[in-house]
Amino acid sequence: MVLRSDVIIAIGAHPDDIELGCGGTVSAAAKAGKKVIAVVMTKGEQSANPEIRCKESRKALTMLGVAEVHFGDFPDTEVPSSSKAVKFLEAFYDADKPETILTHSVNSMHQDHRQVGWLSMAAFRFSPRILAYETPRVTSSFTPAYYVDISDSIKEKCDALKCHCSQKTKPYIHYNSIISMAVFRGHQVNVDYAEAFEVVRYVEKPQSNGVI
Repeated sequence: MVLRSDVIIAIGAHPDDIELGCGGTVSAAAKAGKKVIAVVMTKGEQSANPEIRCKESRKALTMLGVAEVHFGDFPDTEVPSSSKAVKFLEAFYDADKPETILTHSVNSMHQDHRQVGWLSMAAFRFSPRILAYETPRVTSSFTPAYYVDISDSIKEKCDALKCHCSQKTKPYIHYNSIISMAVFRGHQVNVDYAEAFEVVRYVEKPQSNGVI
């Protein structure tokens, strides 16, 4: 299970993507004592001052209990399909050996989100678990099969997203939008609030005592 992973890496194309897509899961994992590392590929310069955006995201992710926050220098709206981008992400796998990767779905209308989803598959090809989270830009092809109950961390998710003041005109970052999506996904699996994920890869390995 994701929340039993000792090391989790969450990947976002822009500041606020991780918080929007899997902020509740990240918070739940951190509360459980797991190490969560956030990697954001761009600094979001197309939507606001990049220094402000990074500062907002770092504050928000820290509120969610993220141990480390890293930002790439790839251009906003033009994340490349390149060996440089793959190697950038690979370095985090080599350094931390994460058991679970949380990343973008390739079923998204935003080109950066799609690209980061594909890059993650390449860079984390040896990771046993890759889950693709939901953002407001996913298409109707987004098909979740894995859900995390975030009933105990929905408040932290909403509070963290309040840090993104530079994005306050975006409707998807408003409280009602966040709650509505979490309630909708929660109803699908009989909990109050949930986050939904596509399963890209999920391998369960037996523990040394034979218990999974």
